[in-house]
Amino acid sequence: MKLNVTIPLIPLLFLALANTPSHAGKDADAVVRKVHKNYEQLKTLQVDFVQSIYWSLAEEEQQVEGKLYLAEGNRYRVETDNQIIVTDGKTVWTYSKDRQQVIINNLATSKENPLPRDLLLKYTRDFKAKLIGETKINGRSCYEIEFIPKSEDDFIVRTRIWVDKKRWLAVKIEQEDINENITRYVLKNFQINQSLDAKLFTFTISEDMEVIDLR
Repeated sequence: MKLNVTIPLIPLLFLALANTPSHAGKDADAVVRKVHKNYEQLKTLQVDFVQSIYWSLAEEEQQVEGKLYLAEGNRYRVETDNQIIVTDGKTVWTYSKDRQQVIINNLATSKENPLPRDLLLKYTRDFKAKLIGETKINGRSCYEIEFIPKSEDDFIVRTRIWVDKKRWLAVKIEQEDINENITRYVLKNFQINQSLDAKLFTFTISEDMEVIDLR
């Protein structure tokens, strides 16, 4: 099995805490408000991440490391050893290094890379949130928040987010699907509101690349 990085999950879960679902508990509401305030002030964010996927049926786990860059205007860039996904807020380029292939699409219509705000609406509408408790991640005290879908037919059956109590940043994200596969992200080395080169959010196509334009 080849590991596919589900990139939109990261911006989604930064934003998933941006609004408090009406059915969230009182304690979860307080945590969410503080996280919301913190992320509202972010203009740029750079962070390293490790994504691991546990395949339940095969009892195998695969890992990939990468970097995420976020900026205002729905811009983001994700880099791993095998893949680069870039958007300037309008166009999204998905580049596979091993195949030397780049897929171009409009961000607004891309099903694989939907806008974070669209994913946010799904979470606040379709999921119930509650505060599980407090725990330590890499020696730092964190709040643990769980999202459970309202519908039993949802492919994702559980999402958990660990929020650093002092920095009010999500440092770990975990999703379990209906097949008991688990996708986990651990985030570290946060750089907040530092200047990012505008070239990070564009993609240059070379002559040796196969281009698939879906626009």
